[in-house]
Amino acid sequence: MSKTIRVQSPEGTKRIDITSQDTYKTLHEKVVHAFSLSDNFILYKEPNKKSPLDRSQTKLDLRHGDMIYLTVEQEKNSPLMIKSDRTTNNSNLQYNFISKLIDTKEDDVDIQLDKIHGRITREKDPQLCHHNKHGKCLHCIPIEPYDEDYLKNHNPPIKHMSFQAYIRKLQNTTTGDRTTFSSLENINCSIKDTCSAGHAPWPKGVCTKCQPNPVTLMRQTFRHVDNIMFENGNIVNRFLNYWRSSDHQRIGFLYGRYEVYDGVPLGVRAVVTAIYEPPQDTSKDDVQLIFPDPHETIVDELAHRLGIRRIGWIFTDLISNNTRAGTGSVLHHRGNMNIVFLTAQECIMSGWFQNKHLNAYKYSPDGYFGSKFVTVVVTGDESGQINFEGYQVSNQCMALVKSEVLLPTYDAPELGYIKETSPEQYVPDVYYKGKDSYNNEIMKTARPFPLEYLIIDIPTGFPNANSQIQSTFNDNCSVIKTPFCIENRAKLGELQDMDTFTLYLQQFLEPDVTKSNLYKITDILADIHLLIYLVVNDIFQFSMDQLNPLLDSLRTKDLNGVEKWMTNDHWQTFLQLLQIEFRNPQISINPLSPINIQEQLSEWSCPQCTYLNIITHQQCDMCSFEKK
Repeated sequence: MSKTIRVQSPEGTKRIDITSQDTYKTLHEKVVHAFSLSDNFILYKEPNKKSPLDRSQTKLDLRHGDMIYLTVEQEKNSPLMIKSDRTTNNSNLQYNFISKLIDTKEDDVDIQLDKIHGRITREKDPQLCHHNKHGKCLHCIPIEPYDEDYLKNHNPPIKHMSFQAYIRKLQNTTTGDRTTFSSLENINCSIKDTCSAGHAPWPKGVCTKCQPNPVTLMRQTFRHVDNIMFENGNIVNRFLNYWRSSDHQRIGFLYGRYEVYDGVPLGVRAVVTAIYEPPQDTSKDDVQLIFPDPHETIVDELAHRLGIRRIGWIFTDLISNNTRAGTGSVLHHRGNMNIVFLTAQECIMSGWFQNKHLNAYKYSPDGYFGSKFVTVVVTGDESGQINFEGYQVSNQCMALVKSEVLLPTYDAPELGYIKETSPEQYVPDVYYKGKDSYNNEIMKTARPFPLEYLIIDIPTGFPNANSQIQSTFNDNCSVIKTPFCIENRAKLGELQDMDTFTLYLQQFLEPDVTKSNLYKITDILADIHLLIYLVVNDIFQFSMDQLNPLLDSLRTKDLNGVEKWMTNDHWQTFLQLLQIEFRNPQISINPLSPINIQEQLSEWSCPQCTYLNIITHQQCDMCSFEKK
């Protein structure tokens, strides 16, 4: 007698027929045939996937209608991956991180903070200070920004001092004027290709001059970014709409700027102004970036002209705790957000991105040190609400990732593993401090090791209601009911084409909108997704030279500059093409310019045929409908 069971996978559920004579090995063979898989998968009987089914010759103990859960091993080990559409030479996959630096000029925020002494002023203590108001004593003299007691007793406590405070500590503990500091020298975990001793390269020869030093993992006491803030909630709402609509995870790149943050002495804040979503393959359990992104250079150039830059990446880690995807409370994808902050694979990805976006710094002997590139995880908190967690990985993690010696573990996402030395690669000894059964502190080999040694958490949030932060783009414009589509969302049916562009512009041409003064002329084109479309569309592409005057005007909020740009031949030609391409005869696109907007203020739209009539006419010139 045959029975039917269900096998649930990340790509869907399929039914498989079994008999009373089938074994667990036979079941695995049927799953391979049904899902067109190799043997890199595991079957579970429970939804929590704790007890895998073996592949023995034991007869099946399953009933008709039972559900089996399938997990592909690659998805479990590598929830975030980069998929390339071309062959890559591994010898060149050291990413040439240094060449990714645009120049050796320091960030403006570092130059600004370097000119500030950073000492924390204290008021006169009425009980301990016995001098006059012009005097100072031990109890009221300004203290250094790295003072441990101040950081510990601050409300809330400051877990990591800022990077600039760390520099002040180095300067104050070093005698004489120093232009560089040895402690700011970057860690190297790779063996030298050529050695001055003259011996053969690894594995035929090795010496103390060419081999890297052993690494002892330490919790980093400072962080390069002290706070992450989104300019408004609409930025992330539009990003999360992908997960709400598909129940699939999503990755985006954060664009914004760095500014001085007064919540921490000499602190730096990363302000997010936009999220760009690169090409990617998504599912409920994993995301694979498609590399290379053909539009990466264009997006970065647009951002640079707008006064922003790529400052981080964001990804979802959500499971809907509701039968309807994207609604109700949410769960942490990996089970417990108090135990798993970042998985090993996510730490590797963060380290890879941070190595691509190095922080130029004059006090480092190498000319660069660490990175300000941040990671934001959108996950569920203990109350089932969506929460935003900000992180960076330490400089030690960046070195391990650059040398390709950090690996994820198979069954414990909160643990990492250091690769063994092989004939192909020499791996230095890596240790961390742990405790034995007698609670004594000992050194342990990092195979495996807890990832909290590599992770630095960063407070993440949004402006409060009283803050006077002006959005860079039109996310808060009340006129826009249907924002322009986000790129690379064809899987949801969201396409960037001439029709969607026309419908977007039509919102600004409604008579009740033009008469209400609800928007400024800059709001029409202040959308990074729209600006990208102007450059990459297939019908009428704008060059960067043609867009630069517009981008400069948007950056400086220059209304006159935007108005002037919208009267040029390129924009007017594009609008004419929109009118030709738009196939709905009930709606027409007038050339969108300041002149036409003002003309609409002196016109009335016929409610019967939508024809625009001169305001003094009492009848419609097209259908003779009486004006009300």
